[in-house]
Amino acid sequence: MHACSFHGPKARQIYAIGKRRVEEFGGELPCDFDVVSSFRGVGPKCANLAMGIACPNHADLGISVDIHVHRVTNRWGLVQAPTPEKTMAALRDILPQKYWVKINALLVPFGKHICTGAAPRCSTCPVLEFCRQVGVTNHR
Repeated sequence: MHACSFHGPKARQIYAIGKRRVEEFGGELPCDFDVVSSFRGVGPKCANLAMGIACPNHADLGISVDIHVHRVTNRWGLVQAPTPEKTMAALRDILPQKYWVKINALLVPFGKHICTGAAPRCSTCPVLEFCRQVGVTNHR
């Protein structure tokens, strides 16, 4: 068992990203969404997270929305969006920019361990009283 899934390919991608960053950009991360997302293996979620950390005041900044952030914010009733991309757009309209990086760090572990996909652990949820439980039909 490893700490992450697909550790071998991920390690090779990280190495390739670092190498390209050094060769093409002098070791700096460019604050350009299109450039950052052009790195192999870097999609919108990862590009937004990297830019949110490295370029916090940049105009292209987005919210890093993966399946966990998407599921939790929709389940809470905070947004109503069919895809993570649409959730990101909806959150941009209602969430202050100072939370755009933090929301991913907070909700990914919450979505992995408490507000899980198939049968969320509502009985141990610390924010259950604020949750609308949208789409929850079976819980623990």
